[in-house]
Formats: sequence, structure tokens, C-alpha cells
Amino acid sequence: MNKYKILWIDDQYELLSELMERCEVVNGFEITKCRFAKEGMITFESHLEEWSAVVLDAKVLMESLNEVPNLSGLRYCRDRINELKPRRYVPMFVFTGQPDLISNEMFENMVDKYYSKGDDDDQLIADIISAADQQEDTQIVHKHQTVFDAWPESKHDLLRILKVLEKEDWQNNSVLNDIRKIMSDVMNKLYDRGFCSVKHDGSNLAACSYALGQRYMEDIIPVHIQRGIHSLVDVTNPGSHRTKIDSDVASGKAPYLIRALIYEMLNVLCWGKVLNVIDDPEMVRKAIDVAKYNYEKKVEERKYKKNIQ
Repeated sequence: MNKYKILWIDDQYELLSELMERCEVVNGFEITKCRFAKEGMITFESHLEEWSAVVLDAKVLMESLNEVPNLSGLRYCRDRINELKPRRYVPMFVFTGQPDLISNEMFENMVDKYYSKGDDDDQLIADIISAADQQEDTQIVHKHQTVFDAWPESKHDLLRILKVLEKEDWQNNSVLNDIRKIMSDVMNKLYDRGFCSVKHDGSNLAACSYALGQRYMEDIIPVHIQRGIHSLVDVTNPGSHRTKIDSDVASGKAPYLIRALIYEMLNVLCWGKVLNVIDDPEMVRKAIDVAKYNYEKKVEERKYKKNIQ
């Protein structure tokens, strides 16, 4: 199911619990609720890349339940959303249960269209989905929904990387740092789930990759994932070689490198969804110990056979 991240600002959102539940269960909405306009806009701006749409109560309160309901909160949100359009456009929907606003000239000048609570619920949902599906960011998330679902902690970096893929911006060497950030997230989760014996400290990606790439780990992590991790870390890690790689990417001398790295990263992340269902890291560590023991035993047996020949 395609998913939509919705910011819903309404000081009485409890009264809409049945509608919101239907949106989440049936339509794939992930709703973040805010009670006040200022609170909502802080949340909106701090997670600007995430939103598929914003739903506003027409008489949303500015910052306190003691306020007299008016249009100030709506105006504040509308203006702030418009100010942020150069950074990212997010569709806004006004959802009102105030019939007195219909003939209000100020209200008519502020919004082009509104939806009435109870009467236009289905139309609101349909229009949110339609508007969101036309947004580039939403299209990218839906195209790679499995990866975004598996790695929510990497969403911002992942979205930036995939925009480069969609635009075929193959000389954008900033992607190398973004991929390195993703690999830091991967190493953190691999350690937490018991797969990596080396704890990532922010500067030891190579050591983590080395631990994961041991031959006995082939029974635990597929070979192509081991090699993918090594390649991603080796190419994107800071060092003297990165200076040359950055230069070759920016100058167009490595026209296929960026796309190759992105697809390699997606392959690793897609495999990594299995990490989210592991709730017993100790069992994983024990399996690795067994794999290591069996591998070392085979190595010794081969050495013994070679020596007696």
C-alpha cells in the first residue's frame, strides 16, 4: 500500500478519531496531529521533506485553548506554508465544521477551496491522495516504498539520493557523503541486531565492513550483500582516494559510478529489511559463532589433507 505522511492541525482532532483511523487503515495515511497553528508549523518546517499534505481546521487556534476561535491561525499557517514553497511545495487542505465561514469574505479571500466536516470527508481523502501523487517526493517514496519502510531513520538522506537517481544527475558528487551517512545507519543497525562484532563509532566504517566481510559470514549475510557493503564503504569513506573519486564524478570521468553506487545501496537496504524482524541479537551472535567454528574447522581439515598428500 502506498503511504502518505499527513500533518493534521486541529485543536479538536479527538472528534475526528474515526475519520483519521479510516484514513490510516484504508488509505495508508500516517497522520501527525498538532493542536495549535504555531506548534504545527514548527513540526511542518522541521520535517519539511516528509509531508504529502497539510490539513488545517479553518478556525485552528494559534497556541492556546483559551483563545477565541478566529481565522488568525489559518492565516498564519497559510502564510508560512507559502513562504516555504521555494524549499518544497506541500498541498494544503482546509477542513471546516464552521458553516458560518461560508459567507465570510475574509475566509473566501484566504482559501480557494474548503471541505466541510462530515459532508466532504471522502472528497477530502480523494483530493489529498490525488494532490500527493503528483508530488515528486511522494512519487519517489512510493516507487521505493519497501526501502523507505525498512529504513525510516534514513529517509531524508535516502530521498536526496533518489532525487539524484531520478534526475540522472551523475556529476553530483555530494551523493557520496549522503551514501556514507546511509552506511552509518546500516552499520548501527547491524551491530544492534548482532550481525557486526565491531560497534560503529562514526569513523570506523572500514573496520565494520571488514568484520562483516569475513568468509565465515557468508552463511549469515549473502555474498553479494557483503561485497556491496564493502564497495559502498570503500568508495564513499573519507580519505585520499575520495578526493580523486569526487573529482572524477564532478568532471564526468566516472559517468556510471553514482548510479552504480545508488543501486548497490538499494540492494543492501532491501536485504536489510530482515533486520527489523530480529528481536534476539544474541541468537544471531551465536549463529555467527557456529559459522566461524565450522569455517575454521574446514580450513584446518584442508590444511591437514594438503600436508599428508
